[in-house]
Amino acid sequence: MSAAYLGVQIRQTFKDRNAWPFCAYNMFNYYLTDCFQQARVVLITDRGHLVGPADPWALLPLEFFRVISVIERVFITCEDPHVRDDFCRKALHRLNTRPWRDWDEIRGSFRPPAGQRFVGVELHLVEVDFTRCDPTDRSQVTSVELMHRYDPEGAFARAGDQDLWRLLEPAATPAASGHPRP
Repeated sequence: MSAAYLGVQIRQTFKDRNAWPFCAYNMFNYYLTDCFQQARVVLITDRGHLVGPADPWALLPLEFFRVISVIERVFITCEDPHVRDDFCRKALHRLNTRPWRDWDEIRGSFRPPAGQRFVGVELHLVEVDFTRCDPTDRSQVTSVELMHRYDPEGAFARAGDQDLWRLLEPAATPAASGHPRP
């Protein structure tokens, strides 16, 4: 009997099917293509200090996987710039006034250098090639698209063009090139 149960469980896992009491464990068992789109965030302080590009997980005091769902809902499925700006304004206010520490699956908040405050944020949609991009370098990507910039004080404009991204050529060799801001 236990051999049959185990056999069905293995089948459900490989077929990626859930049928109680069998579970595919698809939270951990799924296939990603070699290239995948991800969100990145860049923050800027009142003195022009840039933080990022980084994963957006430390933008909100939520579990990292929930932050991605919020980012998708606000910046990909919603096209209303007022909703996006309101989200950014509130997120920056929270980062500046009530930072939080790491806890379980909640990443600690982004923190500006001492005596500075965050005044702007950019959200980017990047493509990562998992066969070529360094997983520890969040700036190494194959493409980058600015989804939204919230910059009420003009800090990004004052900072000028920065070499934030290490773009890999679609071919095969890395090219260390910056991506100018639109």
